Amino acid sequence: MSTLPEAPPPAPPPALPGPRRARAERPADLALLPDLVRAAIARSTAGAEAAPGGGVTGEAVSAPADWTVEPGDFWCHVVPAGAARRTQGWKLHVSATPLSAPVTLARAAEVLVARRATFKFAASPARVAALVSGRYERGGGGKFITVYPADDDHFRLLAEELHLATVGLPGPAVLSDRRYLADSQVYYRYGVFAAAPALTPDGCFASRLTDPEGQPVTDERNAWFSPPAWAGDPFPDRPAAPVRSKATAKPVLLNDRYLVRGAIQHSNKGGVFRAEDTTTGSQVVVKQARPHVGAGLEGLDVRDLLRREAALLDRFGRLRPDRVPRVVEVFQQQGSEFLATESVPGATLRRTVAERLIQHGTGCPDDRTADSLVRQLVELVGTAHELGVTLHDFNPNNVMVTPDGQLLLIDLEMAARQGERWVLGATPGYTAPELRALDQVAPASAPGVDLYALGATVLHALSGADPLFAADRPAADGARPEEERLAGLVGLLARDTPMVGRFAPLVRGLMRDDPADRWTLERARQFVTGAAADAPPERRAPVPTARTTADAGPTSAARTRARLLHDGVAHLLATMRPHDTERLWASEAFGETCDPVAVQHGSAGGVSVLARALRHWDDTGAGSPPVPAGAVDPFPVTAGPVTREALREGLRSAAYWTADRQDALSANLPGLHFGRSGTAWALLDAARALDDTTLAARARALALALPVEWPNPDVCHGAAGSGLAQLHFWRATGDPCFLDRAAKAADGLLAAARRTPEGIFWPVPEDFASALAGAWHYGYAHGVAGVGTFLLLAADATGDERFLGAAVEAGATLAAAARRGPAGALWPVDRARHLSDSPELARHWCSGSSGVGTFLVRLWAATGARDDAVRELVEGAALAVRAGSVTDSTSTCHGLAGNAEFLLDAAELTGEAHHRAGAELLVEHLAAQAVRYDGRLLVPDENRKTVLAEYATGLAGSLSLLLRLRYGGPRAWLPEGERAHP
Repeated sequence: MSTLPEAPPPAPPPALPGPRRARAERPADLALLPDLVRAAIARSTAGAEAAPGGGVTGEAVSAPADWTVEPGDFWCHVVPAGAARRTQGWKLHVSATPLSAPVTLARAAEVLVARRATFKFAASPARVAALVSGRYERGGGGKFITVYPADDDHFRLLAEELHLATVGLPGPAVLSDRRYLADSQVYYRYGVFAAAPALTPDGCFASRLTDPEGQPVTDERNAWFSPPAWAGDPFPDRPAAPVRSKATAKPVLLNDRYLVRGAIQHSNKGGVFRAEDTTTGSQVVVKQARPHVGAGLEGLDVRDLLRREAALLDRFGRLRPDRVPRVVEVFQQQGSEFLATESVPGATLRRTVAERLIQHGTGCPDDRTADSLVRQLVELVGTAHELGVTLHDFNPNNVMVTPDGQLLLIDLEMAARQGERWVLGATPGYTAPELRALDQVAPASAPGVDLYALGATVLHALSGADPLFAADRPAADGARPEEERLAGLVGLLARDTPMVGRFAPLVRGLMRDDPADRWTLERARQFVTGAAADAPPERRAPVPTARTTADAGPTSAARTRARLLHDGVAHLLATMRPHDTERLWASEAFGETCDPVAVQHGSAGGVSVLARALRHWDDTGAGSPPVPAGAVDPFPVTAGPVTREALREGLRSAAYWTADRQDALSANLPGLHFGRSGTAWALLDAARALDDTTLAARARALALALPVEWPNPDVCHGAAGSGLAQLHFWRATGDPCFLDRAAKAADGLLAAARRTPEGIFWPVPEDFASALAGAWHYGYAHGVAGVGTFLLLAADATGDERFLGAAVEAGATLAAAARRGPAGALWPVDRARHLSDSPELARHWCSGSSGVGTFLVRLWAATGARDDAVRELVEGAALAVRAGSVTDSTSTCHGLAGNAEFLLDAAELTGEAHHRAGAELLVEHLAAQAVRYDGRLLVPDENRKTVLAEYATGLAGSLSLLLRLRYGGPRAWLPEGERAHP
């Protein structure tokens, strides 16, 4: 079969399906796999003692003390004494399922111990299950055992012996590797072994390959075999691996019938494809389920789920053919299971709501549409319950909306009869508490879990909001009932979205925490039809506001903001780890790979916030307004206020940790957010707040060492970011050398500009070693708006008309690319999307309206002409970011904090008070997502899972906004305000 086509990168929804809460693994499970390896080592030793000189190789095998077996957070590493680790080469992977893992490991360990090979393995059955999950990244799925041979001869020997030891055992295919033999569970690829991680031009640490010329090369972990061209072939006598090329890809015909026209989606469990049925000429959707993916201890995998979906679609179709796509065929090919269904025109409910928000500024355009949507959602759930089936994973991604407004159910893999043991789905925000408490495989739940999901889906359909809350912790500290937090969110949404107010009783009734208190389906139907006692014909009901009666009054929002500010600063101080040599604050996933002293995910963002706080702090903390007489504060402070002295000492510790860590790290990347320009900026601000001349000198030295010319021109990673930092140092110190360096950066950007019929751009060179190579972006972080902002500020500082002229050109480019509509002004992320008239538009600081507006409002204020067209775009950008209040996360980079910063800019530069009111509204939505951690009220990270200190996606960025909102002053990371004089 020819290679199936790649899907376009999907726009990630605000809430992604994922596993329910993690359960503690049983001690026996944690010990099982490592003990198998220790036993293999012990047996080899016993054999050597019984027959010296024996063993597989004919030589004595070392004692167990000669081996190290080290279980870690995920992997268990096994290393023989004296093992030489190569930096790179051909490595082996052995695949397994959770059920086959013990046997696979026991057999493989006998070979690997005998051959004294270094290896690692997923350390428990639960971790094996994670590796084979349908949601695991495709380039790494299935790699249960990784082997690091000593040389290529060792590699070939181990490949054959591991194949013979494990042949016939089940495991999913490893997509990034080439299979050793057709029936083998052994795979191989060329990659990094033990190369030290180095800081890439994108500001992340990665272990990279070294090519024959000694240059670093990315170790690509694609979902297909893609060794470097210079790596050669470890098996030169075998047929060469097919070369993957989209340009030469042959058409794919599945089951000799379905001609694949394109990919809708790719995931580890398989693809979803658009295809033509050559038998009938009709359009179909074909879903693939790869063997052994999603396998668990119960023996099921995604093929079982696909067959279940086909059976349920057939049953639903016989009862209500208008409610589900028609099944065309189920078939097998090359081990995978496929399901072909009729292609339903339209889009998922989530996609439909997102498009309406962009087109109309609201998730549901009118009462008639709302009535139809809610009624049909109720009936979809009702249809399932008539069949005696609980859906378990009812959410906006699993509902299709046709062009004429009809709703259909899709993706029924998790549906099952009550009590039947099955794989149960979970989508954060749409999963009832009792379903969250179950194991992933458990007896199917009562229909009440679908009613909870129905309420959440109704709320999303009407507003675009996801009722997703980070969990309060610890529970003993008085975690709030979720329905209480939901009431606050619904009340806040109802203030600006009347349709939410109309259906608020339905949403709140269906989403009760206790299943016994939840509305029944019949009561929901009565409410929708107006027959219920609490549903008059207009279905209007009193809606609680987002503010409790204890909070009533003009000071309530200010008190909440003050509490968030005080507690956030307290959390930064309490969670910093000055004795940790790697990272000052804990991060997660991608953030852990990034520069630990940069702004984006490192310590510089927190240092900047603490420095700004110290300039205003007193010993009452954030100075929260008093609670009205007779009222009860819903968030009483559980500890004393943060004192100014504690803040000063915390800032000093954080700043010196950052300066010392920066000195110990290689590379001085110029970017403001992913590079060291932000680090130097934060250290200077800390030095000024602390009146510390030694720290100021270190900041100055770092700033002077930064490149001001760089292949990447952008703000986050490149030359424009360095230029902004040089302007800040000039303004803060009055030293003309920094102005000269800023001018040099601006000159370099003028030389790098590319002019096209669509306007002026600053693309990232295609041959630059960056994930952004070849990008022609419009936005602030990586494109025209960010570079334009620096050139505008450089023109103001230097008086150079060339810089101003380029900034004006940038404004014209952005004006030409704007998409205007009822939802305001939005922008495509890049030139390619603009030229293709792509519907993918953005409104955030990084690549959309918020960042573009940040530049345009300054351009409008700086140009004496007071260009009405630019002012109109500023108002359009403000409307767009305000429309995102109900859907956006909390973050600075892609959410409410960054959007509110732009609205404050617009208020200050235009003098229009409604922009500040808009910023305060976004902060109310940010506060509605707050979580209570250890007695503190905190803003969670952008995924609404936990609290992270980092600036771009976590707490520090929100605190920067709250400080500015409370005390005024310039926007962070822009060199504005009063200038020092030499």
